[in-house]
Amino acid sequence: MTDLMSVSDISDETVRSQVLANLEEFKHDLLDDMASNTKRAYLSDFEHYLSFCLKHGLVSMSDDWRVTKDTIKTYFVSLMASDLKNASIKRKLSSIKFFIGIAELPDPFKHSKLLRDFITNKLKKKPAAQTQANPVTAEVLVALNETFNPLSLLDIRNKLLVNLAFDSLFRASNLAEIEVAHIDREHGSVFASYSKTDQEGQGSYGYISPKTIILLDEWLNASGITERFIFRTLSPKQTVQQKTMGYQAIYKTFKNFGGSRYLDNKISYSCHSTRVGATVSMTEQNRPLIKIIQAGNWKSERMAIRYGQRTNVAKGGMVDII
Repeated sequence: MTDLMSVSDISDETVRSQVLANLEEFKHDLLDDMASNTKRAYLSDFEHYLSFCLKHGLVSMSDDWRVTKDTIKTYFVSLMASDLKNASIKRKLSSIKFFIGIAELPDPFKHSKLLRDFITNKLKKKPAAQTQANPVTAEVLVALNETFNPLSLLDIRNKLLVNLAFDSLFRASNLAEIEVAHIDREHGSVFASYSKTDQEGQGSYGYISPKTIILLDEWLNASGITERFIFRTLSPKQTVQQKTMGYQAIYKTFKNFGGSRYLDNKISYSCHSTRVGATVSMTEQNRPLIKIIQAGNWKSERMAIRYGQRTNVAKGGMVDII
């Protein structure tokens, strides 16, 4: 990673020492406890910012917020000129703000209304709509289930993975951490110890259907897993490993569902495809919005409505007008 101090300008030696101490404290006390996706995004985004500063001879952080403001403004203009989406640019700026906070240096986002308004007004001209994941709906899931080889350990695991993802609407980070003890067969629920929207660390629950319970038992019997992580990596010879599937492994698995081994429809699926697809299917079946929100463990209706937007168009006020 680019050396922060090589692209910083902190004149006060005491402040400089404190910044270094803060970064060390962050590394030792906070970094390992961050969600893997969040950690990856913060570090990657901040490295992108530092590299930009190094390449253009700019100061990334300073004890004078006006200096940092000028650099961030220059960096932001370059982001706006790129192909990055609105949300990606906001995320990169958020990462910079995060590390300014860690360093405990003056924050230009707080001090300068001019900077805040400049960014807000420019972002309005950048399309905010994000590309939605191709949905694995109930209909697609039925077709996908027909493609799995019941004699393949890989397929037994993958079939369970996609069905549990659909039932629970869990994100990939949640799926990777599910343990045998997290399954409540009596109540048809699965516990996620971590949730993206769970700031208190209480965890959340998702649904697991009787059919998926059967798939779970098939996987546990075939793999010999009796405790700890359910979704394990497999060796090239399909030997079950102790290590849980990480985000990248789950992502690649979903990407393969559109390939020749499975649906062969040339559609690129992602870890969010079941979350979107389940929402679309519930919307198509006219499930109450409150129940869709509860199923997805959302704090508001915004994402539930967005995921079901294409379906809701066919139920709008213009239907049957002509």
